[in-house]
Amino acid sequence: MKQLLLLFCVFIASTSSAQNNNTDYNAAINKLQAKAVAVAKQEQDSAYFYLKTSIALSTQEKQWDHVMDAYFETYNIAFFHNNLDQRKGTLQTIDSLYQKQIDYFKKTDLSLRYHNHINYYYAFHYFRLNNYKLAKKHFQNIIDATENNADTIIKLNKSFLSVSYSYIAKMHTDEGQYALSKALYQKNIRLIKRIDSTNHDLLFSNFNLLAEVLKKEKKHKASNAYFLKSFRYYSAKDSPNTIMSSCFNIAENYIALSKIDSARFYLKHAKAYLDENHIYNTNYHELYSKIYSKENNYPEALTELQQLISFYKNKADRTTNKSLHLANGYKKIGALQLKFNTPVPALKHLDSAITLFTSDTIKSSINAIHLLTTLQLKADGLNRVSSYESTIKTVDFAITILDEIRPEFRNNTDKLFLIENAYPLYETGLQAAFALYSKHNDNHYIDKAFKYAEKSKSALLLEGLLSAKATEYANIPESVIEEEYHIKNNITALEKKLNTNRSESLEDELFNLKNTHRVFIERLEGKFPEYYNLKYNSQTLSIEGMQHMLKANTMLISYFYGERAIYTLAISKDKKQFLKKPLSAELTATINTAFRMLGNPKSEVIELKKRLISLHESIIKPINHLESQLIISPDGVLNYIPFAALVDENSEFLISKHAISYINSATLLQQLQRKKENNGNMLAFAPAFNDNTKLLPLPNTIKEAENCLIHFKGELLIQDKASLLNFQAKSGNYSILHLATHAVFNDGSPEFSYLAFTPSVSTPYLLYTKDLYNLKLNADLVTLSACESGMGTLHRGEGLMSLARGFYFSGSNAIMSTLWKINDNSTAVVMDHFYSNLSKRHSKSHALQKAQLSFLKANKDTPLSHPYYWSAFIISGHTEALQTPTNYNLYILAITTILLLLLFIKFRKKLT
Repeated sequence: MKQLLLLFCVFIASTSSAQNNNTDYNAAINKLQAKAVAVAKQEQDSAYFYLKTSIALSTQEKQWDHVMDAYFETYNIAFFHNNLDQRKGTLQTIDSLYQKQIDYFKKTDLSLRYHNHINYYYAFHYFRLNNYKLAKKHFQNIIDATENNADTIIKLNKSFLSVSYSYIAKMHTDEGQYALSKALYQKNIRLIKRIDSTNHDLLFSNFNLLAEVLKKEKKHKASNAYFLKSFRYYSAKDSPNTIMSSCFNIAENYIALSKIDSARFYLKHAKAYLDENHIYNTNYHELYSKIYSKENNYPEALTELQQLISFYKNKADRTTNKSLHLANGYKKIGALQLKFNTPVPALKHLDSAITLFTSDTIKSSINAIHLLTTLQLKADGLNRVSSYESTIKTVDFAITILDEIRPEFRNNTDKLFLIENAYPLYETGLQAAFALYSKHNDNHYIDKAFKYAEKSKSALLLEGLLSAKATEYANIPESVIEEEYHIKNNITALEKKLNTNRSESLEDELFNLKNTHRVFIERLEGKFPEYYNLKYNSQTLSIEGMQHMLKANTMLISYFYGERAIYTLAISKDKKQFLKKPLSAELTATINTAFRMLGNPKSEVIELKKRLISLHESIIKPINHLESQLIISPDGVLNYIPFAALVDENSEFLISKHAISYINSATLLQQLQRKKENNGNMLAFAPAFNDNTKLLPLPNTIKEAENCLIHFKGELLIQDKASLLNFQAKSGNYSILHLATHAVFNDGSPEFSYLAFTPSVSTPYLLYTKDLYNLKLNADLVTLSACESGMGTLHRGEGLMSLARGFYFSGSNAIMSTLWKINDNSTAVVMDHFYSNLSKRHSKSHALQKAQLSFLKANKDTPLSHPYYWSAFIISGHTEALQTPTNYNLYILAITTILLLLLFIKFRKKLT
């Protein structure tokens, strides 16, 4: 970023456009400016004197552009000398002059450049103070005023525009919003290539900034691909600062890749340019500390960081935000000491860092991020010295900060990154809560543990549901809701185009559309405070609230799969349990092997059962008094396991005694409790596939769909009628949706996983996960009778990013999905039994239990009893019985019959 600023400062020289015919005046002004520039670096007071004289002359002549240029030069000199008071006063004067003489400046050819110049100074002033909110505002003012002009105007203001993109992206990087940052850098690179393709300095500066984001994302090879190119470019130009910067970044990536010799090589190269007072000495010391840490040389690693602290204290006089740099230095020492298991001194250094971070008067977002990560480290250190009550307080403080910064994250990828990085914090809290519960047997600590487990789960999914709820309850006009719906649809359409055809023009269009959506949402949140408060409600369900929801025969089993242990919280109507199972390589291997064998019908049943028994002993058997209805909230790799197939010590499947359903979190279950107004009817699809497509025919799906409609009223769409267009047109009008089709999971891009409808040459036929976010359903149940519809990329805290999960965003209350590639013949049988049971007012989980047991009973002692054939099906969400009109009619008929019978008996008695 320093190189980018240097390039820009060369650009922002005098921009005067007016010509004055007074030769004596012009000569005087030029002489004064020349004197000011000549002494600016050594004698700032003399430079200010010459510029003040120039300002007085220009004011007398009413040459306001010359006045403004002199103030610009005054600000530049104040910046060079790090004179904060002079900068602040000059900036206020510049702004005042512009406002007073705005009509004059608007008449000049360089009106836009004056506007941008002033906004740049404000933006950079706030950036240096870490006030990112105001800095972004002024950089965005430049972008809004510039980017929609003709290319000729943009070229005149290209440096302002490019630097604005870069600084906003840099701030997003500092805040951990990497996806948003990358999008801005890529937009900027496309802009430079279009209007200033020969400006290699600016282009390579942005390549470096993009590489920095990749480095923070731990994509070290991709990052170094950029940095190495930049290193060669800057070496050819013999540019010391940029050479050193490239060397340090390359070395850092090599350290992360454990290529220590390569890292040392580039550090040695940088050292040749480094004098003892250069600020880059801090980078040098930090990176050598990392090398020594990798080599388990704690004393040398610590010494390097101590030298870093010493440099900031004694030599970094011109450094802005010195306290922030010192705080980060203390944090790094604390982290190092924790790594080498010396928690007592680590806690002292972490407390020093926390003191400096919390003294921030601006309450900047970057400090909040640093404070959050420091509190995570402190909580870990407190656990190591068994100061568990202090751990609880520290974790609670960190969660408060996390809740405050979460609304600032607008991009889903960035939100996921934030959630994953916060996950160790919750594990630290659970570890402390369990230690205190074990010692005091106080249920308060179970409540605390449940809060941490809930906070760690499905924050992104909950936000999506709360956003939809907020839109409904915050009295937002229908026209506004429709406007957002159209923007989101257009974004999805462009993303799908780019998925198959990369194009810079499409990328620009998508960037602009996403920016439009972000601005739209920010305005919506500002205009409707109730919408904002509902959408970002961070309250999670308590144990007391969960127990109030649970029926007498039901138990919630919530798992937290950490780095060191699996924590289990078992909650029933009047009991709560808190268990811990230390994590071992053996247990992890058992889970992975069991899943692999479950999805293979040819796997050895005896060997599979051994693993299923082992898993039962580890995660189910320790729970006392299992209820007949189990709601499983899995975590980590437990998401891959169908609990129905676990085997107890009597060689019985868990499903034999327990109806089982799944939920991402108890808080999500609470959100799904709302009863839907619906017609109780089913819409069933059975698309047709042939050899002309990559999707193989499914011979049993039509029979499967037909059997479903034996049990419910509704509509069956098969072959050509089973189209995506019909699904989009009709699906919102039915209570039950049954899709017997192909599902294709995209591991690289989960949002491009899809369900296939009957292929068509002229119209789309693939329903992507991404499409589900814009779909509006009113379904009590969506059944995805398709291969791996419940599978997806596993994200810590958020679970499997599957197609099934996408239907929650669409408005479904419950989802039936599968965990592996299923057999369509056995599927047809299980589905027939399931819907038969469902039509008899069984709960969805009980209906599935009875269907699976019926299948097992019918296929006892045959190969079809293998769990592959029946246990892939899982039901998640709100699994109460369907409220169908047919059910109500049966109730009315039964009540009427009883009343008539009672009247008949009474009448007979009177007769006798």
